[in-house]
Amino acid sequence: MRTSGILRTLAALLLISLPALARTPRALIEDFTKEQDFQGVVLLARGGKVLHAGAYGHADFEAHRRTSLETRYQLGSISKLVASIVVLKLVDEGKLSLTAPIATYLPDYRADSGAKVTLHHLLSHTSGVPNDLVASFKKDPSIATLDLSMDEAVKRFASGDLAFEPGARFDYSHSNWVLVKAIIERVTGRTYAQEVQRVLLRPLRLKSAGIFTGDFARVPRAAQGYSAIHPAPKRGGTPNPSFIECAGGYYSSAKDLLTLTRAVYGGKVLSADALKRLTTVYVPEEAYSYGGRMRTLTLGGREKQAAWHTGSNGPFRSRLSHVLGDDLTFIVLSNANASLDATQTLAEQVLAAVAPAGRSPGGASARP
Repeated sequence: MRTSGILRTLAALLLISLPALARTPRALIEDFTKEQDFQGVVLLARGGKVLHAGAYGHADFEAHRRTSLETRYQLGSISKLVASIVVLKLVDEGKLSLTAPIATYLPDYRADSGAKVTLHHLLSHTSGVPNDLVASFKKDPSIATLDLSMDEAVKRFASGDLAFEPGARFDYSHSNWVLVKAIIERVTGRTYAQEVQRVLLRPLRLKSAGIFTGDFARVPRAAQGYSAIHPAPKRGGTPNPSFIECAGGYYSSAKDLLTLTRAVYGGKVLSADALKRLTTVYVPEEAYSYGGRMRTLTLGGREKQAAWHTGSNGPFRSRLSHVLGDDLTFIVLSNANASLDATQTLAEQVLAAVAPAGRSPGGASARP
């Protein structure tokens, strides 16, 4: 009797575990969206073929507008990746240097810091420029409504005493990106939004992406942000001032984000040297490159390098995972506080599920 009981238990476990191991990417995604009561878009593609594209929940509860694949989302810190791409394009064009002191481009910036800090330091968060921008926002949220010139923004939020010698360590500072925007605009003579149009939006024909300032609701087909959806939808988020466009001002549909990702990592936007710089890890303990992170995934029993980006703007959450060399992309965009931990687990599971035959049945393991 005891032996038969053990056998019945083992049989039950097999019935539970085998379907789990055999779950398809679609099943993994559908389970996630139901369990999380997910609001947003999930997209999986290999090469030019979309393997899954799902729109879930509402883009705007009050207007009874459902989510669609054309819905546009704030991408949060994925904006830093976009800004890094623009900088590297300007490097390719001979207009910027990653190693020149930023005083070269901002002669009115404080001389001591300006002689030490470079664009490399700013893009990799190793500048030592203190995160005065976030500290100021926490102290006075009304800063989000300020209309400041870039000179004023630099003086107010990006001119503090260096916290450490540039290159000495990592410190995630939004103030870095105030300086990046000021440099781009000073060198090109155009607004940052115009430069994004020139470098990315027009050549790649991105019609559902761009830079926004102020109230995101003014963007056509924009999702509204919700800090909660139960027991009733509750709006969340703040206006986006122009001086943080490089840090968090980019928006996109999932389709346009896929197009951008494939073009950039496929070598259609940057030179080979610039693309290598974009995907090089400069801070190993943080797995940080320029404007985002890289990861080493074990997929199909082989180690693969992947761009591993996340973003958060108020209730907006975004995840972009792209396996280099395999042209495999996984995107999650949400307007209702989706858990980034949960979307990371989902990304690892889904990428493992589409890995070549011979992968470990345990799924994807990952290390920075």
